[in-house]
Amino acid sequence: MLEVEFAGIKLKNPVIAASATPTINLDGLRRAAEGGAGAIVTKSAVFPKKVVEGMEYVKGRPTGLKPSPRFMLLNKGETYDPRLTKEGSYFTLFRVGEPYLKPEELVRMIEKIKKSVNIPVIASIAGAVDDLEEWQRLAKPMQEAGADAIELNLHAIPIVKYTNPDIVRAVKEVVSIPVIAKLMYGWEDPTELGPKVENAGADAITAVGTFGFPTMEIDVEASRILTQPSYYGAGGPWYRPVSLAFVSRLAKSVKVPILGVTGVVTWKDAVKYIMVGAAAVEVSAAIYARGYRVLGEIASGIEDFMRRKGYQRIDDFRGSILKEIVPPVKLEWGPPIKAAVDEASCDGCGDCQESCFYGAISLEEKLASVDSDKCDGCGLCVWVCPSKAVTMQRQRV
Repeated sequence: MLEVEFAGIKLKNPVIAASATPTINLDGLRRAAEGGAGAIVTKSAVFPKKVVEGMEYVKGRPTGLKPSPRFMLLNKGETYDPRLTKEGSYFTLFRVGEPYLKPEELVRMIEKIKKSVNIPVIASIAGAVDDLEEWQRLAKPMQEAGADAIELNLHAIPIVKYTNPDIVRAVKEVVSIPVIAKLMYGWEDPTELGPKVENAGADAITAVGTFGFPTMEIDVEASRILTQPSYYGAGGPWYRPVSLAFVSRLAKSVKVPILGVTGVVTWKDAVKYIMVGAAAVEVSAAIYARGYRVLGEIASGIEDFMRRKGYQRIDDFRGSILKEIVPPVKLEWGPPIKAAVDEASCDGCGDCQESCFYGAISLEEKLASVDSDKCDGCGLCVWVCPSKAVTMQRQRV
């Protein structure tokens, strides 16, 4: 039921352990496989000199030094209103100065892990944006070591403002296994960027990588900076809506399979990516927060969802939501939709009244009441109501 295939690679389920610190060593790769992953993407292999030259926060420091602590899991389960937290899935993960693997280290890891797991192992590599030969020197040994595919971390080192599709072409010249182009949200339109890497020969696309802009967070009580405003990786569920939109636009622009990544914490998140066209999803932030077991939990959740809905295959609902997406100029401006209150469910808390900008909601005998003439139909009251007593109903004209 959960089996999928992309770029000729067969997976027992569509949940892939993403390239991140949880897959930086042999033990992590094994634990990801034992945790239920359908495939594993290793931490990126990089020539050490490039790490020092390319990343702003380690300039001038000897190779091997790294900031400590490097991981900060902020706002876990915390919002301004606890009722807005869904399934404990809200958090922001800051990563800074994550170590990379030397090429020879990754080669040894792949040779060993291929002997102990029966799922695909994808080697991640990262080179300089303008050094095609370097990418080739990174890629070829990974295939020889037994990697099932290669993922090109196109925006890792240095931080760049464009994607060079020639990297894909160069790597395709020296390997025969599938090549996956990993993209980052930023300066380029996915409807233009996707076809560029596809035409260059990419067999699949991963979208989108960790937010690569300068980010920071502050502890107001201690009056101290938690994360310096340098080039950090900020990921987590907060970033998922951006990535979903990127993947949806990408899915309409390319024919190659897409691997959705960023903010996959629950099975629902994975299903969302599949509904906008992803063939599978990559997971990392959830592993930081909940451990490797989350991989199997997400896969099981997808399977339960499919059984409830009567789906036999992932393809039965892959891309199912794309037909619902329309540009603003084509939005339907039909009869007005107004808020309505189910009196049996209303507990008279007044949250909807407080949130109504149009003065359309009042409390009468501890029950919410809507003035349809004033109601704008914005729908905010539906989301703030803790008892789900408010719905939107189309009016007759």
